[in-house]
Amino acid sequence: MVPIVWPEKFPILETHRLLLRQVSAADEQGLFQSYSDPVVMKYLSTPLDNRDAVQGVLEDYIQGFAEGNSLIWTISVKQTRMFAGTAGFEEFSFLDGKADLGFTLLRSHQGNGYMTEALLKILSFGFNAMNINRIQATVVPENTSSIKLLERLGFSKEGHMKKSVFFNGNYHDELIFALLNSGKHRV
Repeated sequence: MVPIVWPEKFPILETHRLLLRQVSAADEQGLFQSYSDPVVMKYLSTPLDNRDAVQGVLEDYIQGFAEGNSLIWTISVKQTRMFAGTAGFEEFSFLDGKADLGFTLLRSHQGNGYMTEALLKILSFGFNAMNINRIQATVVPENTSSIKLLERLGFSKEGHMKKSVFFNGNYHDELIFALLNSGKHRV
């Protein structure tokens, strides 16, 4: 077993068009815009209905890194420095060498290839700098855009969990996708 290597300071990542940095208080408006939008949250969770709840999300993201539990980046467009979304590792199993991937993107930034660009960089960092063995993601079956994205990135569908998550007043099925560290993930 090769242990996961936790970064000493929050890693700033760059792509051709994006800057991936630690979530900060400056992202509060963007987080609220994302997490209160019923279209963005349709397949993820019940949308937030007040700004106070965003403060909890913000604190969870910042504390998650400090406590070694999660590693979530703000995605911002380099040209404008505007908040576009979040992506990263929501949870780790250090014993098993795996991480759970999560991501959201504002509606105004969807369809531009930003999430593909961001996730390629994040996956490369996870596999190469952190020695993660397995990165997995769960998606409700109706979220065809996220399923297509994961498949484009090389993830394989491994299972179907019945009624495994509750939001918007109902239980929903989830599909589990995974990508293993093959040593070929260089960006």
